[in-house]
Amino acid sequence: MLSSAPLIAQTVPDSTSDNAAKDDDGRPKKTTAADGTTTESLEAITVTGIRASVEKAQDTKRYADTFVDSVNATDIGALPDRSVTETLSRIPGVTIDHFLSVGDPEHFSAEGNGVQVRGLTQVRSELNGRDSFSANGGRSLSFQDVPSELMSGVDVYKNQKADMIEGGLGGSVNLRTFMPFDFKDQKIAASVSENYGDFVKKYKPSVSALYSNRWDTNAGEIGFLVDVAHSELATRTDGLFVRPFFKNPSGVWVPRGADWRTLQYDRKRDGAYMAFQWRPNSDLELYATAFQSKYHEVWYEDAIFVQNDPTKVMVDASQPSQVNGGVFQSGRLTQDGGMPMGTDIRASNRRSKTTDFSTGLKWVLGTSTEITSELQHIKATTKSLDSTVALGVNVPYIDIALGGGTPRIGVDSSYTTNPANYYWGFTMDHQDQNEASETAWRADIKHSLDGAFVHAVKAGVRITDRDATNINTGYNWKPVFQTWMQYWALPGGVPLPGLNLNGTVNSSLVHLDTFNNFYRGSSNIPGAFYAPLLSTALGYPTSYQNIHGAADPFYLCCYAGTYQNTVLDAAHTNEQNEKTYAAYGMLEFGLDDANLSGNVGVRAVTTKNAAQGFLVFPSQPLAPYLGAGQTTPINAKNSYTDVLPSFNVKWEFAPNWITRFAVSKAIARPDFSQMQAYQVLSANVKSGYTPPTGATSVPVDELDLTGDSYSNPYLKPMKANQFDLSLEWYFDPDHGGMAWINLFHKGIRDYFRRESQLVAYPGVDGNSYNYLITRPVNVGTATIDGMEIGWNQFFDFLPIKGFGMSANYTYIKSKTHVPNATDAVPLDTDGSGFGNLPADGLSKNALNVAVFYEQGPWQVRLAYNWRSNYLLSIGPNGYNGGDNNIAWKLPVFSDAYGQLDGSVFYAFNDNLKLGLEMNNLNNAEQRTIMYQNAAGKHITSWYVNDRRYALTLRASF
Repeated sequence: MLSSAPLIAQTVPDSTSDNAAKDDDGRPKKTTAADGTTTESLEAITVTGIRASVEKAQDTKRYADTFVDSVNATDIGALPDRSVTETLSRIPGVTIDHFLSVGDPEHFSAEGNGVQVRGLTQVRSELNGRDSFSANGGRSLSFQDVPSELMSGVDVYKNQKADMIEGGLGGSVNLRTFMPFDFKDQKIAASVSENYGDFVKKYKPSVSALYSNRWDTNAGEIGFLVDVAHSELATRTDGLFVRPFFKNPSGVWVPRGADWRTLQYDRKRDGAYMAFQWRPNSDLELYATAFQSKYHEVWYEDAIFVQNDPTKVMVDASQPSQVNGGVFQSGRLTQDGGMPMGTDIRASNRRSKTTDFSTGLKWVLGTSTEITSELQHIKATTKSLDSTVALGVNVPYIDIALGGGTPRIGVDSSYTTNPANYYWGFTMDHQDQNEASETAWRADIKHSLDGAFVHAVKAGVRITDRDATNINTGYNWKPVFQTWMQYWALPGGVPLPGLNLNGTVNSSLVHLDTFNNFYRGSSNIPGAFYAPLLSTALGYPTSYQNIHGAADPFYLCCYAGTYQNTVLDAAHTNEQNEKTYAAYGMLEFGLDDANLSGNVGVRAVTTKNAAQGFLVFPSQPLAPYLGAGQTTPINAKNSYTDVLPSFNVKWEFAPNWITRFAVSKAIARPDFSQMQAYQVLSANVKSGYTPPTGATSVPVDELDLTGDSYSNPYLKPMKANQFDLSLEWYFDPDHGGMAWINLFHKGIRDYFRRESQLVAYPGVDGNSYNYLITRPVNVGTATIDGMEIGWNQFFDFLPIKGFGMSANYTYIKSKTHVPNATDAVPLDTDGSGFGNLPADGLSKNALNVAVFYEQGPWQVRLAYNWRSNYLLSIGPNGYNGGDNNIAWKLPVFSDAYGQLDGSVFYAFNDNLKLGLEMNNLNNAEQRTIMYQNAAGKHITSWYVNDRRYALTLRASF
């Protein structure tokens, strides 16, 4: 119960205490009372300075009873980074990606996203040791949604104990806030920042304030704390893309084309936190907390992209070109009728909120028994609109030159700056409307013993009831005019209708986009294109209705009036309920004379899921016995029990030398978005079979009965057997000096992967029929092996005092075996395969190095975070398609990425500090790489974004 201040100091020092009294060996000083009980001396905290932060993290690691790494605030409400996600990336074994959503290589994220622990995204998120989540269809918190200013620290647990809540296959991330009794008496702190992005050229404010106090009253000691924060950020990202290569009739591998885009990003983050503590007497403590985080994110993108038939692209022989080894390097690309391109405005508007109310007590009975209990209610909501409106233009050619950094791209600017050459291309909307809530209760009892080996017995229970309603419409792409619509939906042989369709939809809704200062002026692209205005995208659904309605008169007889707004109906709704019932027992043991301690226990948890949805029968006139497109309700229920043993041991075999070992079993339940109860069945006449003339039905043997889904309400958890072994050397325990090495292994089974299986469904005639259903199932295995090495030291022996350093390195290798999976099989554009690929999201190498200077009033920090390349996705948008009967899906990797951040603060006195915080000082370029066989490996995208600066004033009294 990290959130509650100890009544009797715990075996492990409170993670918010940095100045506890210590013995010579660095352990908290112990005193023995008259009744024989032993307590540790823990004083009130004073969180200040880099050295104090490093020492606190060291103490947390040293005295923990499993494998833990931490980052702590350098000042009240001041984690070392301006986002929780970036703070997590400083911890060994933890990596983040720099994309707005996992598996999307086309949209960069300045603050980072997608937290992985030891290469796994199945990470449990907690706030003060309790559940915390966002309403995103998953189970964990979107860490970028949480105000970092409210946090006192972050702990990452990398192995399990029986008393820890299940669900973290990669690990568990616990966000810590302050409690009133963490401070000796009254505490007031505040900060104000002005943030500036040098690329977007916008200023944005951030403010936070904390008040805490405690009083002795006739009713006992009472404490109250309130903490609020508001933060804004604006960034700009420019990106360049070279698309997949295809083999043309001349035998040359030629790219489909090239794209470029500018994305402007704005977010607001608000947080409020209150805590109350009451200690009526020395044996009893009660507390209550309320936490709310609100996040509003708006980004919009101007993009120029190819939307042509890649098999028809040719190299213009009349222009200079270069081909090396049969692969295009530079030249002019053309195709008959021009190269179809799109110019769009895409806008995303997302609001999310998480609210948590918790209360609990801690009660000491006699001298050896302690009871704790907590009741929590949490609710999260998310609502978003992602809207794209695009024009089309068939450019005469695209010039592309590869090599030597970013590509050089050219088109006929006289053509692209003429609005008469454009037509309305398509619209696409995507909507999310999610809500999730949970009520959780737990109770724990611990009884201390005087045994020589068994020191304590601990047991507990936990019950949760969680509801999740997720409405996800998918991406509703609707053409207005496309070149391939001619001769069937549009008259053939005539130009596509231009922008001036009628008085409602006309060229006044577009503008000439000049892409000012594109890529900071360091990349060559064409000058200007016409594109829709931002208001056109944000005007959904009215703007969509106007555009499609104005286009209707230009269609042939059978296509007009086909546009309909996306409806948030039952077909898009995923309703889930989940109840869990957990119980555990654990022994704490040790040999004091040998400096050996540990715990062994088992946790058992039963999970019961219920999902409501619909089964949609086939609509096949020649198979009336199967159905006629009607729906029937699905009420899916799933129940399973997991038994999770764990063992942890720690041995200080020499002064300040510690070795640890842990083994445990962990689970990760499927996301709610993976358990939707919705299945569409299809029946198609087999190729080569011709029904007899006048036939009203065909035999079932002449039908392909199929169903395709990305969800399965009967999924069960992924499981892992995990091992950790470490050696830790605390060579300067009082001043943050330590080094360590940690080896780990995870054996994972029951992956979530799509596979095709025969499943029987009833027909309307009362018989059952076998359909080949492709959906997620539990299949396959994986192993993850790795090593973490770390070193912290302050160089007090140097003539110039105040220098320090913290560094850690992580190495991970993985191997997967997923038989018969259909969603993870990459194919090249020529149909060739790629063999085994590494697990997605996993870098082999990751490095963090931070150097400090802290002396007198000055506090300086430079921190560099780097990770090697890793697999982003297989066949994401822009890297999949179907051409020449080949359903190609290319693997896309993130290239190695490293970012340098820093801060400089000057303390005017004990209460006031002014500083400059800096992000992306090295102007890092994010790149992605697409793998192809004959065409080779190519950089496929380049991104550049802001250097960010924040002038910050902090006060603490």
